[in-house]
Amino acid sequence: MTAYGTVAQLKTRTIRDETLSAAMTTAIESILNAISRKIDNICKVPDNYFVADAADVTKTLSGNGKQYLQIPHAISITTLSAKVSYTDTAYVAWDTPTTVHAGDGDWYLMAGTPERPLFDTTPYTYLGIDPNGDYSYFPSGHNFWNMQLVGKFGYAVTCPPDIQECCLADAVIMLKRFEGVMDDSLTNQDLGQLVYRIRMSELSRDARDLLLAGGWIPTMYNSWV
Repeated sequence: MTAYGTVAQLKTRTIRDETLSAAMTTAIESILNAISRKIDNICKVPDNYFVADAADVTKTLSGNGKQYLQIPHAISITTLSAKVSYTDTAYVAWDTPTTVHAGDGDWYLMAGTPERPLFDTTPYTYLGIDPNGDYSYFPSGHNFWNMQLVGKFGYAVTCPPDIQECCLADAVIMLKRFEGVMDDSLTNQDLGQLVYRIRMSELSRDARDLLLAGGWIPTMYNSWV
């Protein structure tokens, strides 16, 4: 499980220099994880999406019998293997290009769409058949998983800044609510009454505005995933 902010980052933003107990550190990490999953749900992306896998992960999907194959968003693909028939007992490895677009493998990566490909940005969203390779199309799965990918899946190596700040901002509010025994407000002798009202199932208005401004929340006019 990947949180989109750390305890150290939260302390920096709240100017809390005191040493935290192990129990408090664990509690704040749990809050950060919970807020991170809330962000994933609101943005309609898989868990841990915004920080890509640190190590290679294996995923399987169905081929489509075409020259382009949509894949889970990834920052790198190490190997691609396929089964032509559901009776095949093993995947057959395809040649991997020496670099992403070297043209010396059986496939290549692209972002965007086949109609509007992007070759200089990540995350990658499609595989394409290399015309210099040994294959003309990705074999159709016919409702079985016949393509196996090994790579690092997710949006980026490091969390986008606005996603990180959104996580930290709501974690601070949640922490304050716990300090106030889940009340909507706390009283400060210098500032008076401070309101921290927020539904547990939602993000604060400021955090949500941050996601909207960054285009992270899909709408009927903007679905980026």
